[in-house]
Amino acid sequence: MSAPRTYLDTSILIKRYVKEEDSSIADIFFHKAHRGETVICLSEINLGEAAVVFDKYSRKMGIDSKNRMQTMMSELVLLERSSSVEIYPITSLIIRKAIKIVLEQHIYIVDAIQLESCIENGSDIFCSADRELNAVAKKIGIETAQ
Repeated sequence: MSAPRTYLDTSILIKRYVKEEDSSIADIFFHKAHRGETVICLSEINLGEAAVVFDKYSRKMGIDSKNRMQTMMSELVLLERSSSVEIYPITSLIIRKAIKIVLEQHIYIVDAIQLESCIENGSDIFCSADRELNAVAKKIGIETAQ
């Protein structure tokens, strides 16, 4: 039996590298990935959005955004080598389907891209620290971790 595939949105992903509320959730999934008990799924958009958040936190909280980004990428590469992380490209098909989600659910395009990436790449569970996004995920038939 293969490990479950868990799509982490950016709000959970960054909590692995900036300790705040719900950081323990991110840590649980990363610990499971390091043990081979889950595959963390992400899309390329998560990496770009994480850079934006780290940059914002560097100005707001004084963290070293480049160091956080480098730490994140190093861990993701390590897990990718052990087949415990999969990072998906954003295709035009995903964008077109995400636009439909935006118009039907009235959410931000990046959130819709993450939901559609979760669907298109066969993730078993979607995990976000954004309760509203989790509610939308459930509404469109995606199982959530929370």
